[in-house]
Amino acid sequence: MRQLVVGVGDGEISQDPDSMLVTYALGSCVAVMFYDPLIAVAGMVHYMLPDSSMSSEKSHVRPWMFADTGISLLLRAVLDRGADQRRLMISAAGGAKVMDDTGLFDIGKRNCVALRKTLWKFGLVPQTEETGGTEARTVRMEVGSGKIWLQTAGQEPKEITPHPQKSRRVPV
Repeated sequence: MRQLVVGVGDGEISQDPDSMLVTYALGSCVAVMFYDPLIAVAGMVHYMLPDSSMSSEKSHVRPWMFADTGISLLLRAVLDRGADQRRLMISAAGGAKVMDDTGLFDIGKRNCVALRKTLWKFGLVPQTEETGGTEARTVRMEVGSGKIWLQTAGQEPKEITPHPQKSRRVPV
C-alpha cells in the first residue's frame, strides 16, 4: 500500500484505493480526517495552530497550518472531488499537552476548541475523536476502506474508524 505522508501544517486528499494517508507525531497539533464511503474519497489535514488571524501573512502562504483555514480547505477539497457533506465520516486526533508543563500556551487545548468551532460552522461534528492527554500520536487512514488507526509510542495501533450510521450533523 502506498503511503501519502501528510506533514506538519499540510493536507492531502486521495481517491486512490491502494493508498494510505499518514501523519506522524501529533503532539499539540491536530489531524482531521474526512471520508465519504460512497465514493471513497479521503482527506487529512495536520494543522499546528488554532486561528489564522495569528498570522494573516502566513495563512495565505500555508493555509493548512491553521484550524480555521485548513479544515475549510479540506472540506472544500473533498466536496470538489464529489463527496457529499451529509455522508462525511469525520475523525480527529491530537491536541495533546506536550512540552508545556505550566499550561502557559496550551496550544493543544486551543487546537481542540478550534476543531469543534470550525466544524460547527459547517454543521459538522467528529464521530470519533482521540484528543487531549500528554502523548503524541500517529494516525493512518486507508483510502479504499476509510479505516483509521491511531498509535501512541510503545503501543499497538488501535482502530478508531467511525461508523456511517452515527450522526454527523449538528442538531438544529
